[in-house]
Amino acid sequence: MSHDDKALCNKVKNVFIAAGQFITATLNLKSPITVDAQFFDFCIQNGDCGTETVILGAAKPSRMIPHPDADGKIRLYPQALYKQLNVPTVHPEMGQSEITAIFNSRMNYWFNGDPMPMSERQVDLLYVVIHELTHGLGFTNSWNDYFNIQALTPAVGNISNGSTTQAQFFEFIFDKSIILLQSGTPLTSITDQLNQFQINPTLSDQDLINSFQASPQFPIAQNMYKNGVTHSTMGFLFNSDIPLNTPLSQDQIQNDVLVLETSLNPFQPSSSIGHVDFDTYVNTADFLMMFTYPPGKTLDQMMSNGGSAKTTGPMGPKLRQLLGVLGYDVKKDYTPPTINITSNSSLTSFNLVFSLICILLTFINWY
Repeated sequence: MSHDDKALCNKVKNVFIAAGQFITATLNLKSPITVDAQFFDFCIQNGDCGTETVILGAAKPSRMIPHPDADGKIRLYPQALYKQLNVPTVHPEMGQSEITAIFNSRMNYWFNGDPMPMSERQVDLLYVVIHELTHGLGFTNSWNDYFNIQALTPAVGNISNGSTTQAQFFEFIFDKSIILLQSGTPLTSITDQLNQFQINPTLSDQDLINSFQASPQFPIAQNMYKNGVTHSTMGFLFNSDIPLNTPLSQDQIQNDVLVLETSLNPFQPSSSIGHVDFDTYVNTADFLMMFTYPPGKTLDQMMSNGGSAKTTGPMGPKLRQLLGVLGYDVKKDYTPPTINITSNSSLTSFNLVFSLICILLTFINWY
């Protein structure tokens, strides 16, 4: 192991500590969140050696916990959020960590304190990490083209009722607040329509697809795919007082909705719906959850462009509202954290289980 590898690992660890400081400057965490983070060469370990597009990394909830919602429906909650709800009993399916994250060392990252300006081929790792950890906190949706037939549905899972087990479509808690902007239709009502399709778990994958394509529910899923690849069709609704199933005005969309990314065609499972609309938010304080990163821009520059450096930090005002709707306790006031790039400290409410490939090869197959 070279000295340079150790130095890089320390830089990366300090980035994660700084990311935790930004997140805890935004959220009052009632229960610690543990992140299992790894930093390694995707080409060497995964065979991902493409030269045109380099995958920077990804994070996801380590577990999605089924929980009865206020409307009586069972939805899947990310474990990080579930732990904040103070549920009286510990769920039997709780994992050891709340967020699992992997990041690609095969990238020329920029770190705080490096020379400026950064090059167009560099990426500020702190920007990447906060973005991905926010996915792990619950900025993640279930709607996807699972059958690869240009039809969107929520995730398929099983629900037990006494001695019987029934398969159905399940939403994530994030999905509960998504609406179609042109009609005001909540996606949760579309899930109800799709769940009229009786899923037979004994069928082969192809027979299940054939059965679904022949059902009255298939055109509904096809229409959802069209919405998923048409710009400005979906949004996350903050204001529960707005009547549903009625078109939203432009003022309502601007003030009461976070517009989601639906401009990518074909549908991109890792980008569509589960990000904010790039065109709407690229020059605003709510830039963080765009599906791509503007080249050559540091996190500080993006916050400065959006005017959020001292007001909300990287987690902009609409993202703060969204996290509050999900169930997090969002701090009323934001105080920018003091970032020490040489710090070896840790956070009591944001624990870091940090396994770096350059220190110890402990790859977790999280896919």
